Amino acid sequence: MRQLALLISSLFLFSVGNAQDIHLTQFYTNQQNLNPAMVGMYDGAYRAVGNYRHQWPEINKAITTGMVGFDKKFFFFKDEIDAGILVVNDNFAGFSLNTAKIFLTGAYKKVIKGHELRAGIQMGVVFKSTDLSSQTFPDQWVYQNGIFDPSVYSGEDNLKANQTFFDMNLGAAWSHKFKKFTPTVGFSIFHVTRPKDTYFSTHVERLRTRQSVQVLVDVPINASFSAEPKFMYMWTTKVSDMMLGGNVKYHIKNAMIKNVYLGILYRGGFGRNSDAVAPVAGFHIKNFDIGLSYDLNVSKLSAQSNQKTTFELSIIYTAPIFLPKSIAIPCDRY
Repeated sequence: MRQLALLISSLFLFSVGNAQDIHLTQFYTNQQNLNPAMVGMYDGAYRAVGNYRHQWPEINKAITTGMVGFDKKFFFFKDEIDAGILVVNDNFAGFSLNTAKIFLTGAYKKVIKGHELRAGIQMGVVFKSTDLSSQTFPDQWVYQNGIFDPSVYSGEDNLKANQTFFDMNLGAAWSHKFKKFTPTVGFSIFHVTRPKDTYFSTHVERLRTRQSVQVLVDVPINASFSAEPKFMYMWTTKVSDMMLGGNVKYHIKNAMIKNVYLGILYRGGFGRNSDAVAPVAGFHIKNFDIGLSYDLNVSKLSAQSNQKTTFELSIIYTAPIFLPKSIAIPCDRY
């Protein structure tokens, strides 16, 4: 009964997560996945990002998510054009489901009286697959034995194991540096083309649009410390997800490690149960930002999983705009 309850809980939570699309606890680390307008939002020449998420290992087999992204700035007179590529793979081995995405992202930045305005678009292809041979269906339930028998005819002739569709996302962002803090506010909308998303050959099911609001704030406290509050809320139909929290960063002068930070994030929503609390930690070393988080499940699932749920790693490399190999001081000859 315990395993059955755990399985039912996992199916329910997976359906909710699938409706919300692939997302991260450290949502702020992969900005292309968060908001197309935030591509190029960094101080440097170019940026490479990698994320790995290992979720729910206690439920059959873990859900693993990997993302890699690259973006670069191109200056256009006083404005800026940014471009990037994002590759995502999400694998739920326990239920033989796999999703792969390849997206190209573009954004335009304009500064008006110190206000940074951005608009972005993201387009790409989504590949989804499932192993039908490893699944059972209602018609394969043998009442006399109380089990599913895969050798029994399933009655499902209209299923296909693979699907591919085009998808498009849009985003906008605003940022401005005030005297004591710098906020960044973004809004993004996903699946604006409402692509077909179904494994049925005769049934048409279209993805619902997903909206997301993001607020990131940088608050200098003194020469050694700064605070970084973070907020993200996204919703689609009757499903919502919220991340709220932040971290405190300690800046180190004249050292290989430039800063370290500790923080905590809460995942929940409006009109839904609490999901998880995630401690986060990270540091910056030689143009690399490395972050770690671990979700502590506080939902009803925690009674079965003993609060051992999700580990996540993020690595960001930001190349400096100018890094001279040597410094030469010109001297006039007489």
